[in-house]
Amino acid sequence: MNRILLVPSSDYLGHPFPQRHNQIFERLHDEKNFEVHVVRFKLFDKPHLKTELIIHELGGMRISKAAPYYFANSIDQAYQIRRIIKKEGIDVVVLSNLASPFAYTLMNQLTRSSIPIIIDLPDYFPTSATGYLFDSGTVASKLLTGTFNSMLRYMMRRASAVTVASHALGEYAKVAGANRVVHVPNGVGEGFLELHDGNDLREKLGYSKEDFVVGYIGSLEFWLDMKSLIKGVSIAKRKGVPIKLLIVGGKLVTNYSENLSNWVKQEKVEEETQFLDFIPYELVPEYISAFDVGTIPFDVLNPTAYYSAPNKMWEYLSQRKPVFCSPIPEALYNSDCILIGLTAEDYARQFLLVFKKNAEVLQKVEMGYQKALNKTWTNSARLFGSTVYSLLNQAQRAENR
Repeated sequence: MNRILLVPSSDYLGHPFPQRHNQIFERLHDEKNFEVHVVRFKLFDKPHLKTELIIHELGGMRISKAAPYYFANSIDQAYQIRRIIKKEGIDVVVLSNLASPFAYTLMNQLTRSSIPIIIDLPDYFPTSATGYLFDSGTVASKLLTGTFNSMLRYMMRRASAVTVASHALGEYAKVAGANRVVHVPNGVGEGFLELHDGNDLREKLGYSKEDFVVGYIGSLEFWLDMKSLIKGVSIAKRKGVPIKLLIVGGKLVTNYSENLSNWVKQEKVEEETQFLDFIPYELVPEYISAFDVGTIPFDVLNPTAYYSAPNKMWEYLSQRKPVFCSPIPEALYNSDCILIGLTAEDYARQFLLVFKKNAEVLQKVEMGYQKALNKTWTNSARLFGSTVYSLLNQAQRAENR
């Protein structure tokens, strides 16, 4: 039995919907050769998710904001992580965070532990962490991002392997000096592998058959550029498209979502816009099937967005829906199956093409649909497991020399 300890990027049970680590490690734990332990950072009072993993709740000062919580508790939690590793006989450690993992890496270098360490990068931690504290572009933000970047590079150089969600993160890890980089993509759950009928839901939400529904599902946070999307909807409306905007999701930490209502009013699309809160993960395919086009409106100037690998790209495509995405590297890498644009005019122009059932758009959707069927979390978990086996075999050979 191979025992893995996961130090996740967030509160493993408290996040409002399953993240990359929930998807990969729940599946790994189901395999007979893996026993997965996970530490829990208690950022949320009430758990939202269920798990089969072995949970170790970390003690520490209760602080409501994420970044101060991590750094105030980092050294003590690093010691707690070391005790868990020793007590549970952990074979591989997966670190996916900054503060506690950095402290653990420092301690590990002093003791020269032979346990393999994997750094998993679901996104670009330096700006993900900084964005919850300071506005992007401020002096404080730049200084803190630089500090976090140095910490992450130090960790990656000393890890046995770095697994990355996106191609851009892979290049970042290689430039930082990582010994081994493995691309483990994000994917879709089993519930997305069948086409859903969203007509009943459209009717329930008040849409007619003629309405052209532009949708977004996900967190409403600082890495987005929702203003351009809303302006694009307004322009398309003026061009005669019977357009509706459906936004499904909510805030995680910052107050970015509070700007949306003002932008909707400014663009005079209040009657065309509907806001819904987070929905259960198992209902996401049905809601996507109610869209006419799914959007990924990222702020390309924000590194969190720039380096990301949005699995909603594949979730939208799994329901044969056209996808419009900002020109982040992962979108450009998949430009054969998605629509790409940056400005409000780009949004409006592409919406019009989708509305008119442009042949090239339909071809992209079909190409993306076929790709999405292979972008499963099961495949990603299998790839991650192969990486673990490889490191364990490597460690065994080194021990036998």
